[in-house]
Amino acid sequence: MQIPENIKLISAYNIGQLLHKKKVCPIDLVYFYYNEIKDFKENSPYTILTKKRAIIEAELAKKRILEEKTLGPLDGVPIAWKDLFDFKGVQTQGGSKLLENNKPAQHDAYTVSLAKKSGLIQLGKTSTVEFALGGLGTNNNFNMPENAIMKDYPRVSGGSSAGSGAALANNLCAASIGTDTGGSVRIPSAWNKLIGLKTSFGKISLDGVLPLSSSLDTVGPLTKSMKDTSLLYSILSNQPYFQFNNVSLSNTKILVVKGIPWKDCDINIEHACEEAIKKISHAGIKVIEKEVSEIEEIHKILSDHGTTVAYEGYLQWKHLIEKNKDLMDINVLNRMLQGKLMKIDSIMIVKEAQKKLSEKLYSTLSNYDCILMPTIPILPPKIKDVANNESLYDKYNMLALRNTRIGNVLPMCSISLPCPGSLPIGLMLSMPIGKDNKLINLAETIFNIIR
Repeated sequence: MQIPENIKLISAYNIGQLLHKKKVCPIDLVYFYYNEIKDFKENSPYTILTKKRAIIEAELAKKRILEEKTLGPLDGVPIAWKDLFDFKGVQTQGGSKLLENNKPAQHDAYTVSLAKKSGLIQLGKTSTVEFALGGLGTNNNFNMPENAIMKDYPRVSGGSSAGSGAALANNLCAASIGTDTGGSVRIPSAWNKLIGLKTSFGKISLDGVLPLSSSLDTVGPLTKSMKDTSLLYSILSNQPYFQFNNVSLSNTKILVVKGIPWKDCDINIEHACEEAIKKISHAGIKVIEKEVSEIEEIHKILSDHGTTVAYEGYLQWKHLIEKNKDLMDINVLNRMLQGKLMKIDSIMIVKEAQKKLSEKLYSTLSNYDCILMPTIPILPPKIKDVANNESLYDKYNMLALRNTRIGNVLPMCSISLPCPGSLPIGLMLSMPIGKDNKLINLAETIFNIIR
């Protein structure tokens, strides 16, 4: 059965529709993606291909489709997973040489098992920043995928779910799954013109997912459409399929956060986001622009005292780090050691601020449907500038994470939507923790307005 020429351009949901109408065979589709991966000229975004498993899953999907017993709208659709998720019988390496001797996983991660139960096909695992600690997507010890949009120079893909962003943006899967501890789904999504959902902490199981920060890690999908986002969110959170509801534009109020999220903003990003905000306002949504004191304050506290991510990451992996420093990516090692040096007083100040300021922020947000800001204030830097230059790496890494980490440390659900145009620019919407369904529903409306 021939694969349609436009298969690379359409969403996972629409691929599912072709499969279920028997216009495409899931087995042929799996071989199509593996041929695309094989012929890919740049550094592969995949760390391991699970071809035998994928073909078996495709054969089962084909049988269900022929018998009209599909498991859901994405039955037979091939996806990719960040190499933090356990696959039964496969080693989980997390982008680190320190885990090269780990035994293969005994079971699929819970999220992978949910995907399988929904008929999704697992193509393989994608590259990540070592231990998922970094916003740029560099990894000096493994293949480093390049940005899929800006091709003037090899540029970073965005981290830490670098391979998940590059694989989808280069049409080497129909959708992908990543994790987000400080921006690691939204950054590669924004820099590769994709949709990236940072789910509420605790909404999706972390069972079988390699940890970084026990208080901040979340799982989320990278997609090409809001329909895909809604379906994958439903599958991964093990709840009924999401149904979009009409949004009353005149009764919707959005707070555009001014101040720190716009500081040092690239002029192209500033213009693209302002144009999107104009479209939102012209559509009839009430837009208010002002600084948010809680966001200004948490930024200062994090700048003064550091984040708990590196601290918790070091505690998690110190038994390996202290014995094998020479095997680590230097940029990740430096950040882990910063976590080691954090004083208990600073950690307590940060955690107390997170609790106090999140409560205040939720109160502020009760007057609005969501907040809005640029996902990232900069365009993806050149790999050669940051991969082996500690000071430049730190500068750009901090800028990449500055806006996204707000939704982690002041726990919210958050989504990055691609702005129209040739440059990879994201617009980020956020709501208080637990409002994922409402966020997805509003994001679908906003996405249709701005594109």
